[in-house]
Amino acid sequence: MGENAKKIGDILEGFGERLFERFGWTELTRDRQITCNKSSHKNGERKSKRTHGIDIYHSYVDPYKKRNLGVITECKNYQWESINTSDLQRWFEQLQDTIECAQSSAELEEFNNKCDVINTGVLLVHANDGKYDENKFREYLSGLKYHKKRNPINIFIASNKEIEKWDSMFSYIEKYNMNTENELRFYNPNILSSGITKNKYITLTQLYSDYIFAENKVKVEEKRGGVVTKTSEYKELFIFSFDKISKDSFSYVCDMFKELQLENLDKYIFCFYPETKEDIDLIEKEFIKYAKKEVSEKTGEKIDFHILDNRRLSPVDTK
Repeated sequence: MGENAKKIGDILEGFGERLFERFGWTELTRDRQITCNKSSHKNGERKSKRTHGIDIYHSYVDPYKKRNLGVITECKNYQWESINTSDLQRWFEQLQDTIECAQSSAELEEFNNKCDVINTGVLLVHANDGKYDENKFREYLSGLKYHKKRNPINIFIASNKEIEKWDSMFSYIEKYNMNTENELRFYNPNILSSGITKNKYITLTQLYSDYIFAENKVKVEEKRGGVVTKTSEYKELFIFSFDKISKDSFSYVCDMFKELQLENLDKYIFCFYPETKEDIDLIEKEFIKYAKKEVSEKTGEKIDFHILDNRRLSPVDTK
């Protein structure tokens, strides 16, 4: 079993339980053991295992398939030197097996009945000693082998890099959007051009995207003598960019902005996640000038940009 789920706040030192709360998913259960019901999980080179452990079991509605998706997350927290390809392979296969047994588990029946499909997992691997090496981790991932199952199982893997990016985005949203009456919704552009859906929760596909779009409905109150005399609202668009910073990426995000026909809101805020000090310099010197050339004069006047915090850069640089 993965680390005890009640300790997840410690496992994700500095991020804690709120990482999952921010996603907006429905938590079904946590810290559960279920009986292994597949003989194949006990054969071959694998050690005999009578149970599987579930750290957290969530669900959310897939906006494209219109089905309630069950997501099982396994959390691993180790020093960097204890993370390698063989361990990742073992954890990956353990999560596959857990999901396979969870699909027909009697112990999970009340939770499974709330899901239309249970074929997705998140393997969250956190290096807790400050020595995480992104390039090495990607090298480890490239060495993983996927063992096909009768029913395909989708596994998403998150490392320190993903955790830090997600935390940065949600921290920014929370600091910016202090008015609890405001309504932020994440965009799900339809690939068949039949419109855009907006949801309070973020999907796995969005979490792993280079670009995330969200609309915020802002409520403004005018007061006189402490009494609200007028309430108005306006809509602003957030575009979160996690792509490599370059003039080409500026061009791409502006093209997407125009392609999605989002030029009918009151304000547009492009949020960039820099990897280097040079990234910050390029954003500050070039983005606004470039963006205003790409859109109409009226739209250009409503564009602003913010630089998201990157824990690996100096706060002085990211301001």
